Amino acid sequence: MLKHCILTVGYSEEWERAFDLLPDVVARLGITQLTLAFVVELHRRRRLEDSDDAIRGRLQKLQQQLHDKLGLPVELHIGHGFPASEVSSLATRIKADGIIAINRSHSVTRDSFMGNVAVNLVRVARVPLIIIPSDAEARSADSPLLFGTDGSDAARNAEKFFERLLGQTAKSYIVWVKGDHDDEDDEERVRPILHRFEETYGQVEARRITGDSTEKLASFGEQVQVGLIIIGKRGHTPLADLMAGSTAEGLARKARNPLLIVP
Repeated sequence: MLKHCILTVGYSEEWERAFDLLPDVVARLGITQLTLAFVVELHRRRRLEDSDDAIRGRLQKLQQQLHDKLGLPVELHIGHGFPASEVSSLATRIKADGIIAINRSHSVTRDSFMGNVAVNLVRVARVPLIIIPSDAEARSADSPLLFGTDGSDAARNAEKFFERLLGQTAKSYIVWVKGDHDDEDDEERVRPILHRFEETYGQVEARRITGDSTEKLASFGEQVQVGLIIIGKRGHTPLADLMAGSTAEGLARKARNPLLIVP
């Protein structure tokens, strides 16, 4: 499905913990090739251990670890510049199917890190983005999926991903979170989608929840112990990149389950 993915590399205990969650994500999404990407931020002061040669040496060790752990071909890339932009551009150049970003735990340092890498990838990525929280718990290969939809055009591609992945699960959920400003027209748009999935797939349960979409999807994902949350992303214009959507960006910050954001 997402055959060739870029895996953004960081050096932290949190990153290493999330490393253990990769096998399930790789198997679930049908990934068959990885490109490790490390971006040297030019505005940061560089030390000897930050030289390209030193970085390449560390990446080569990780390359071997990933190959041994996952049995996949793994390429390397060292870039220079603004991490999210460089990774997004790399995805275009090598025709990658997706990007995997491992983020830090929900801590006081998280906002700084997320603002530098993962949230900016939510804004600029033109391919599906998989975000793996370092504090996520490992799940079984058939753990439930959670598809959050509002029935909009922006959710269509994510809906297709959800449908294609359903054969791997014994139980999954499609959820519409009705916000304060949603009305009967919104409900009329979403109801046929919820009904179709329940009627077509016996393992899919539809839920209609009221409240803030970010908070409700994140908490529901934890409650039912899903292996992957799937949502769509609005827009492809510079303004839409900046305002990627409160739900997509909010879940990138809050979700404690792996998250797939589909443009």
